[in-house]
Amino acid sequence: MSLTKAFGKLKEGLEDFSKLEVRTFTGDISALIKGSAGDLDVGKIFDAAVKEGTLTLRLYTRLDADGDSDQFFSEGPIDPILVEAHASAFQMGQEIRHSYLELFMTVAKGIIK
Repeated sequence: MSLTKAFGKLKEGLEDFSKLEVRTFTGDISALIKGSAGDLDVGKIFDAAVKEGTLTLRLYTRLDADGDSDQFFSEGPIDPILVEAHASAFQMGQEIRHSYLELFMTVAKGIIK
């Protein structure tokens, strides 16, 4: 891998790392699962369900590294279980990013010594 490609990959990773985004949907993907012909790639099925409109965005949260954030709550009542699952996913994302940052700092300290 060339140095240019390596820096490009690093830049992509840092851009992805610079924001935390959690989307919570409700809906039905059973028809898409049945039509998957044994190729149960949940990511592809989920993306198709979003495009086909069989899912409804209920909650959305984005937090940028600079502290800016956006939140969306759909109109109408939202089941407390959805709110709890959304908050849990967001917290898990923060913890994972914190762990990566600690790992990066540990590696950087080892290189500097």
